[in-house]
Amino acid sequence: MSKYNKKKRGKGAKASNFSAQHQLISKRLIYDMINLAQVQSSDTILDIGAGTGALTVPLAETGAHVIAIEADPAFVDKLLSHMKNRDNIRVKYADILEAVLPKSPFVVVANIPYSITTPILGRLLDYPSVPLKRAILLVEKGAAKRFTAVPIQDPRILSWRMHYEIRLVRTVSPQHFAPPPKVDSAILSISRRSKPLVDMQHQLKFRALGAYGLLDPRLPLSAALIGIFTPPQITRLVRVLGIDRELPMCRLNEEQWAVVLYTMLQHVPPSRWPQLRQNVKKRKGF
Repeated sequence: MSKYNKKKRGKGAKASNFSAQHQLISKRLIYDMINLAQVQSSDTILDIGAGTGALTVPLAETGAHVIAIEADPAFVDKLLSHMKNRDNIRVKYADILEAVLPKSPFVVVANIPYSITTPILGRLLDYPSVPLKRAILLVEKGAAKRFTAVPIQDPRILSWRMHYEIRLVRTVSPQHFAPPPKVDSAILSISRRSKPLVDMQHQLKFRALGAYGLLDPRLPLSAALIGIFTPPQITRLVRVLGIDRELPMCRLNEEQWAVVLYTMLQHVPPSRWPQLRQNVKKRKGF
């Protein structure tokens, strides 16, 4: 994982315990990640924060087309030196937060820069039109736990999980890196759902609904959605969901959130649908 220029970090980036240049040195872990990604020779693979090529070269050995994205010029030079006699590696000297992503389906296998983990996942997952098929990522364990947490309290992560299955595969100890970091890492698996829970055309509506419903994740459904649904509609909704009306909103699973969305689209006038960036702090009864 290379150290990215702090000036290039996107919104939402946070300081990290993993901000230094900790390179992946475990060959077994490298090949485990490639196997988990089910890499095929026909795949296009992104190696984000490629460093000196610890993953890049083994990925290229599968016959896949590998795009190594690296923002450190010294590492780019080393990557280029590894390209001898390999025509299936392309090195891009770029910040992943600004780089143009492939327009055709691609896979990501990477030891990503931990200090910008959330912005990187945002580039990949915020818009379902991005043709990401699957990803195997090394991330800080705390971040992996947040992305896979139950109950779901973050509306952005909720929107990702309507289109992708996100799973913490296993913990990775510091000795797999040089120099070893002070925190545990984890392998994060991301796979596009064969059938998304929310149609792409409704993605922005769902993001607005999630932000509204999870403004206070501890609120019961009956209070959290009162500004959208009328009391009789809420009574019918909880009956369809098969839950108690006092269940906290954060306890709904992805499938139940999809039911809430499509119930809203079918039975609630558009004038009552939440909008992104609208002030949802005032929930008025009827």
